Amino acid sequence: MTCKIYTAAKMTGREKCEMVETAKKNKRIFESAGIIVLDPILAEHVKSEHKVLVDTPISLLKEYWKRDKEMIRNCHVVVDTTPEMKSEGSAHEIGYARYFLYKPVIRMYTTPATALSAIVYFEDDLIVHSPEEVAIQINKYFGTWARRTMWRLSIQIGRAHV
Repeated sequence: MTCKIYTAAKMTGREKCEMVETAKKNKRIFESAGIIVLDPILAEHVKSEHKVLVDTPISLLKEYWKRDKEMIRNCHVVVDTTPEMKSEGSAHEIGYARYFLYKPVIRMYTTPATALSAIVYFEDDLIVHSPEEVAIQINKYFGTWARRTMWRLSIQIGRAHV
């Protein structure tokens, strides 16, 4: 079985073209490593334009919220691609995945120094610094059912960090 990831990312307040291009680039890298990508930016068909994404109408938000939770349930690993940016939505998605569904969370800090003294080293499963490194680490630690099962068993005995 191929590993599926959900790519959590801050959306509101970011420029759409940057968001879409980053999501597409990450998806190409992950898919070239044999990983299936579930990405909310691409699923919402955000237009690649030089405009900042503002608040989404509540009718669409309800639809997106439900779909995002379904994607998180269907993935094997959650990858936070924008941990340097505060996002209440991403925080809730990560909490849902890690503490309710017991799925691994990888945080992708683009600047290694950003996470040096952060609590993420104690709370999250892996800290990486590029999409290429994410792909390598996913295949190494979570790429098969057996590896995910071993990770899940390790969290039951308190040794979840890889």
